[in-house]
Amino acid sequence: MRRLIVVAAIVALVATACKVETNYGAVINKDGTGTIIAEIGMDEEAQGFFLQEGTDPFEGQALSEIPGAVTRQETRGDLTFYIVEAAVDDVSQIEDMMLNDSESLFKTFSVTVTDTKVTVAATADATDTLGSQAEGFDPSVFQDSISANVKLTLPGRILTHNADRVEGNTLIWSVPVLGGSLDLQAESDPSGTPGGGDSGFPVWILAVVAAVVVAIVVYVVMQRRKVAPAAAAPAAMDDMPPPPAVE
Repeated sequence: MRRLIVVAAIVALVATACKVETNYGAVINKDGTGTIIAEIGMDEEAQGFFLQEGTDPFEGQALSEIPGAVTRQETRGDLTFYIVEAAVDDVSQIEDMMLNDSESLFKTFSVTVTDTKVTVAATADATDTLGSQAEGFDPSVFQDSISANVKLTLPGRILTHNADRVEGNTLIWSVPVLGGSLDLQAESDPSGTPGGGDSGFPVWILAVVAAVVVAIVVYVVMQRRKVAPAAAAPAAMDDMPPPPAVE
């Protein structure tokens, strides 16, 4: 995958319609197991460059060599993604693969899983992915053609993160292709309900709204109780029999 990105960066200079997206990350489960996922997406023009003469898009991919690894492809919009997934039994294996895989975008990566918290801290850098072949080029040249992302899915309720985007429990960081390193941090409560965290609607606002609604209901009920006796008094007088006639 790294080789494809390097070639794509150079090709993009002469074929501006070419688009390549690479995603690297993991799904971390609350029991400490997980799945490492590497993806590369290419549009039709990019496939024409890289997949000529039956080229295997998974060739040289370290993850695909792990026993039990699964390879597949799927289409998202105008990109076809070639995906490798490798299940691991312990988070330590995730750390090892993230740091030792030549395709990885990570410089540092650590994950801690306890009964109450899952913590991830990492540094991603795509500069080495392009290597010296891209030195001297304006980074903006690559922006429309190449993108690199880190995707981490955490269990339970997201507590804190500095991701650029959130899709459910998946946190997504956009890594600068030529712009240096990016620090990532995230925490979740594995016992919590998915969908919480800083990315959600502030809970205190919901509490205030609920309190206001209750206050309005109480006020309306009290006003009705005040009006009811006053309205009942004239009605009672109307029901009284007329006084006897004086002869």
